[in-house]
Amino acid sequence: MTRPQSRDLLSSVTSPIGLAAAAMRVSLIVVVLGGGIIGGLAWWTLDREATLRAEISALETRMATEIAAREATIERLGRDRRIARIEVLDRREGLPGEDPTTVLRFIELDDEGRELGRRDMTLPGEIVHVDAWTARFPTETVGTGEDPLRDRTLVLLRRIYTDAMPPRTGVPLDTPGGVPDGYAAGEPARFEQAVWKRFWTLASDPQAARDAGIRVAQGEAVYKPMQPGEIYELRVEALGGMTLVPLGVRADATAPDR
Repeated sequence: MTRPQSRDLLSSVTSPIGLAAAAMRVSLIVVVLGGGIIGGLAWWTLDREATLRAEISALETRMATEIAAREATIERLGRDRRIARIEVLDRREGLPGEDPTTVLRFIELDDEGRELGRRDMTLPGEIVHVDAWTARFPTETVGTGEDPLRDRTLVLLRRIYTDAMPPRTGVPLDTPGGVPDGYAAGEPARFEQAVWKRFWTLASDPQAARDAGIRVAQGEAVYKPMQPGEIYELRVEALGGMTLVPLGVRADATAPDR
């Protein structure tokens, strides 16, 4: 009985119908397994693609933010502002052996370039000096702009004089320890007033300067020979000191040949 049954089983397997059925089962298994693998790969690929897209988007956003912050820092560090304009009105020759005199108009300006006040003065000599106290702050403080009291160099204009007169006899501008015209009230005025009242302590005591968040405090002067008709603008850099920039000549005057 065993041998006939074995022969029947072998015959059923090796018969064309049995082989076709076995092949179908194998094919079905392969299809199911293959579909599962392909579906898993597709899901993994789509999930990975979505993750990469999100990472790239976050990176682009972070880069854009960093670039904007860097550009803002560069703009703040390179920013300067106008604080005064000097117009040379006239030059009067003196007697033999005497210096000529220069007639100036000094116009103080606010941060927007609006006129705060003007005064005319006649000074002996031709080379005009503008003397000031300046307080400068660390690069990172100016660059970030997070502290509005320390985001630019502070300047207190003190006097104008020339090469033909001692500085102590110059024409006074702002009053040391006082509040400049551009700051009539508020916290900036109080802060500046405190700086000017302790200026020489801050200039000579490194620890006091550090405690006040000041990089350097010092007196400085800019000067140039000036001719009738010329116009100059006094500017101060956010991180640095003062500059005296020529603007050309007045429309109603022509500077003489030098």
